[in-house]
Amino acid sequence: MTWVMLSMRKMQLKQEISDLQLQDVQISRQIQDLASYTNNIADGILTFGEAASCPSSMFGTQLDFMANSASVAYQSATAKTNAYLQQLQQTNAATGNQYQYGMGTIDATSYDAATIFNEIYKEELEQYSEQMQSYINEYEKELQTEQTRIETQLEAKEAELQSYDERISQNIQSDAIKL
Repeated sequence: MTWVMLSMRKMQLKQEISDLQLQDVQISRQIQDLASYTNNIADGILTFGEAASCPSSMFGTQLDFMANSASVAYQSATAKTNAYLQQLQQTNAATGNQYQYGMGTIDATSYDAATIFNEIYKEELEQYSEQMQSYINEYEKELQTEQTRIETQLEAKEAELQSYDERISQNIQSDAIKL
């Protein structure tokens, strides 16, 4: 009769294994979705193609990135451009307008405020993307740690299930009526 109790525990173990396998699959999917999101935002710019190929679980996150990255980069680029232009004016005034001649590019054209702003804006987008990627990497590490824990539990439960299978088989044989 102990094989009945062992069978009930076996059923419980099968359910626990199934639950752990589901958790493992869900975490794997989250890690894959985060990797896709990280690839999409790597350059700081999210294209329509990248947004369209985004996993559904990360769609809202990508929309937030688009909205937040643009506004953060714009505000920072505006402040830095204004500070740079002010410093440029002060330096130019202190050198008797000689500094502006040194500000040319290789083809001898000078930078204007829009060009300076655009360069700083691109840098700010990249920095925002790097910051988001560092947060994502930390979260991925947490998920991988959780996945390792689940896989360890899964292995232990499967080993326990195998031992219960053997014990049930032995118990049935010993409880069998011998003629």
